[in-house]
Amino acid sequence: MQLRKVIRIRALLLAKTGLRIGMSRDQMAIGDLDNPVIRNPLTDEPYIPGSSLKGKLRYLLEWSLGGDYILKAKERHVYASPDPQDPVARIFGLAPENDPKGLEVARHRGPTRLLVRDAYLTPDSKEELERTIARGGYLTEIKQEVFIPRLGGNANPRTTERVPAGARFQVEMVYRVLDDLDEAYFGKYLMRALELLELDGLGGHISRGYGQVYFLRPGKPLEAQEGLDLKERLEIQEVSLAG
Repeated sequence: MQLRKVIRIRALLLAKTGLRIGMSRDQMAIGDLDNPVIRNPLTDEPYIPGSSLKGKLRYLLEWSLGGDYILKAKERHVYASPDPQDPVARIFGLAPENDPKGLEVARHRGPTRLLVRDAYLTPDSKEELERTIARGGYLTEIKQEVFIPRLGGNANPRTTERVPAGARFQVEMVYRVLDDLDEAYFGKYLMRALELLELDGLGGHISRGYGQVYFLRPGKPLEAQEGLDLKERLEIQEVSLAG
């Protein structure tokens, strides 16, 4: 087993509708938002954690494959396939302690193939979003929603923070290729997961219209990329480590 090459994927992730990736709230003060977005603690800017993006890609791929990935998944735990050639475990990783056949299968499978970086706002997108400060959020919008009890009673208002439609984030992923199977899985499974992400969504409240995203090739306008296949909208660079 040897690292042959890495495939670097770069793209802009466009929020076609408002995007919300929430943060946990241990405490809430009077007047706080009900549902704030996650922010960089140093800059206070909203961002997309690599774990959120990678986790959603894995979830979508598992559901597209079905079978044991759904039927044998345990509460809060992914299905741990005993097959060292399992595409989900190879691409997204599987902790050795969760492997049903222990370290031997984990060694044969090798390291996680896909690395996903945290995605931050592009400089021009940040500049555009500065105007949201006048509407109550910093680089975000505050959306008012109302929960209406089905059996009567008073409507309950709630406030949700989200990144406005049109925001763009800089996405980078690295895919490790150790053998021919990894090469095949890149096109067959990882690209499928990325396509499914555009069809589904990212973050919370997707069924209510949030989280529609679209990948764009950096440096090219949106109008020139609408309708192109996904692979044409990604910047894919192969770095050979042979020799």
